[in-house]
Amino acid sequence: MPNKFVVVLMALMTLTGLGCKPGAGGGDDDDNDEFAPNYEKLYKEMGYPAPTKYIAISFDDGPSGAKTLELLEILKEQKVKASFFLIGQNIRNNKASAQAIFNDGHELCNHSDGYDGLGGATAADTIRTSLLAASAAIKGITGKDPVYFRAPNVAYGTNLTTVCTELGLAIIGVNVWSNDYQSSLTAEQVKNNVLGAAKDGGIINFHDPNTSGTRTLEALPDIIDGLRKAGYWIMPVGQLAKKKGKTLEAGKQYDGIN
Repeated sequence: MPNKFVVVLMALMTLTGLGCKPGAGGGDDDDNDEFAPNYEKLYKEMGYPAPTKYIAISFDDGPSGAKTLELLEILKEQKVKASFFLIGQNIRNNKASAQAIFNDGHELCNHSDGYDGLGGATAADTIRTSLLAASAAIKGITGKDPVYFRAPNVAYGTNLTTVCTELGLAIIGVNVWSNDYQSSLTAEQVKNNVLGAAKDGGIINFHDPNTSGTRTLEALPDIIDGLRKAGYWIMPVGQLAKKKGKTLEAGKQYDGIN
């Protein structure tokens, strides 16, 4: 029979959540994606063809409050894991939402500490302070430093690249634009932007509802359906790199992964 102490300890771990599978944090491990091991079976059960292509899905500018939680519910219903490029000040102001992103097994990535563009910043110390603050906020949720960074406005410069190299951050760009931040667009246009530009090894850029309003929330189920019908398995950036056999290096920019 098992030792009574072990039985009690396991029970306590279950009650407190210590025995649960952690979120993805800043890593790139398939073990954090509960859907990855049986994706062909999953697709068959959902009525989709077996996927032959891979694409990453990412969300910038979060977290916010209730709308971020609504976004997470859609991803959960659709059985999709994603990369969230989070702003440090938003994490500090919306800790519950940031924790929910982590608890759901998504990948938490650095999007600087605020909304100011850093690509043209001439002071490396300014950039370093912003990135370190955002990484600290993420580490406060995940327990580890993030390894992926996307600059505000996806604008880069020499000093920003240097600091990313120093801090061990691979630079994640975009090659499938939803343009969901444009208030003039409808949800249908956002959907068409993504499905029209999707490609194997692509990285899709969306935004938290604090930037995209309801456009992405409304379009996302149809986008996921369209991608799956086209043979795509949808995943976080780190998992995409792993599927493509790539090691993403600090200070290097990846607009797509092939």
